[in-house]
Amino acid sequence: MGASGISRGHKFVNDLALYAIGNIGSKLITFMLVPFYTFFITDPAEFGYYDICLTVAFGMIPLITLQLHEGGFRFLMEAGELQRKQAIVSFILRTVFLNSAIILFIGLVLGQYMEIKYLGYMIMFGIAQAFIDSWLQIVRGVGLIKVYVAAGIFNSLLIALLSVFAVAVLEWGVPGIFVANISARFLTLVYLEFKAGIVRKYFSINRWTCKEVSRELVKYSLPLLPLSVLWWILNNNGVFFIKEFLGLEENGIYAILAKFTGILYVLVFIFYQTWQQNAIEQYNSPERNRFFSAVFNNYFYLLCFFVAVFPFALRINYSWLVSQEYYSSSQYLFANSVFMMCFALCSFFEIGYQCSKNTSGIIPGVLIAMTVNIAGNFYCVPLFGIFGLIAVNILTYVVLLVYRVVDTRKYMRVSFSPRNIVGLCVLSVAGILFAVQESTVVDVIFIIVTAIVFYLCIPKNNRHAFFEGFMLKRKR
Repeated sequence: MGASGISRGHKFVNDLALYAIGNIGSKLITFMLVPFYTFFITDPAEFGYYDICLTVAFGMIPLITLQLHEGGFRFLMEAGELQRKQAIVSFILRTVFLNSAIILFIGLVLGQYMEIKYLGYMIMFGIAQAFIDSWLQIVRGVGLIKVYVAAGIFNSLLIALLSVFAVAVLEWGVPGIFVANISARFLTLVYLEFKAGIVRKYFSINRWTCKEVSRELVKYSLPLLPLSVLWWILNNNGVFFIKEFLGLEENGIYAILAKFTGILYVLVFIFYQTWQQNAIEQYNSPERNRFFSAVFNNYFYLLCFFVAVFPFALRINYSWLVSQEYYSSSQYLFANSVFMMCFALCSFFEIGYQCSKNTSGIIPGVLIAMTVNIAGNFYCVPLFGIFGLIAVNILTYVVLLVYRVVDTRKYMRVSFSPRNIVGLCVLSVAGILFAVQESTVVDVIFIIVTAIVFYLCIPKNNRHAFFEGFMLKRKR
C-alpha cells in the first residue's frame, strides 16, 4: 500500500476512534438502562406494548423530516460558501418545524375520536427524535464532529438521570420512560444550540435563499422518504407479527433481545458513520476500489470476531442483566447477532448509492427484501415463533446483500479476501457451540481462544494502524 493508502487508512481509523469514543460512551449508558427497566417493569406484556409504541414513534420521523437531514449532511460536506450552508440548513429546519406542527395537529384530532394508549407520548417522542436527528446531522455536516460526539454522551446521561427519577423515584412506569427520553432530547437541543449555534449562524427566514438549493436537496432526499418507510416496514413488521401470533408477552421477550443485540448495532452504526464520511471523500480517488476493498475486508473480519464472541460474553452475564421473566430471550442471542451482521454488510454497500447521489437506486433492493421478509414472517412466525422471525430476517438480508453486491458494481468494485474464510469458519464453530452447550467455563475458554486466533490473523500494518488511531484519540 502506498503513502496515500496509508494516510487514508490512518484517517479512517482516526475518524472511527472519534465516533467510537462518543457512541460507545453514550450507548453504554443506554445499555445499562435495560436491566434497570426490566427490574421496575416486570410484566413483559407491558414492556412489549412500550416497544410497539416506540416502533410507531420512530415511524413518524421520516414523515416529519422528509429525510432532508440525510441530504443535508451529504451537501453540507461539499458546501463551501456560508450562504449555501445557510440555504441548506434553513430549508431543513423550516420543513421540520412545519411538519411537526402538522403531526401534532393530526395527533390532537385523532385523540378526540380514538382511544390509543400513550398516543401523546408517541407523538412527542417522534417529534423530539426528528429534531435531534436533524440537528445532529447538520452539526456533523458542518464539521463539528466533537460537538456531535459530546451531544450523544450528554443526551444519554440525561436519559439515564431522568429515567431513574421518573421510573424509580416517581414510579411512573412506561410513561416515565417516555418523559425521560423526550425531555432529554429537547434539553440536548438546547446544548447543541449553545455549543454549535446552528440557528444563530445558519438559519434564515428568507425563502428565496432556500429556493436556490431546495430543488437539489429534494432531488437527493425525496427518494429516501419512501425508502425510509420501506426500511421501517422491513425492520419492524416482525414486532406486529409477534403481537398477532405470539402475544404481547413474547413481544416483550423479543424487545429485550433486540436491546442487547443492539450493542452490535452500535458498533455497526459507528462504522457506518465513519465509512459514510470517508467513502464520500474518497469516491473520486483513482484508487477508490482498492481502498473500498481494504475497508470491506477488514470490516468483514472484525464483524466475524464480534459476532462470534458477543453472544457467549452476554450469556455469561445474562442472569444478572435481566430479571427472570425475560431470561428466555438468551437462547436467541447468537441467531440475532448473525442477523445483525447481515444487516451490517448490506449497509456497507448502501454507501455506493449515496456516493453517486443515486439514492433512488436503493429502493428496488429494499422492495425485494421487504417482500421476502413479510411473506416469510407470515409462514415462519406462527410455526417457529421468534426463531422463525430471526431466520427470516437473516434470509432477507442475505438476499439484499447479494442484490447490492451485484448492483453497486457500477459504483465500486469490492474484492473478497481469502483471509475472511478464517472468520467464517470460527463463526460456524461458534454457532454450533452456542447451540449444543451452556457451560460458563466452555464459553470463557471459547472467547479467549477466539480472541487470540483473530488477533494473530490480523495483518501487522492493520493492527498497528488500528491501535495507533485509538491511542492518538486517547492522548488528545
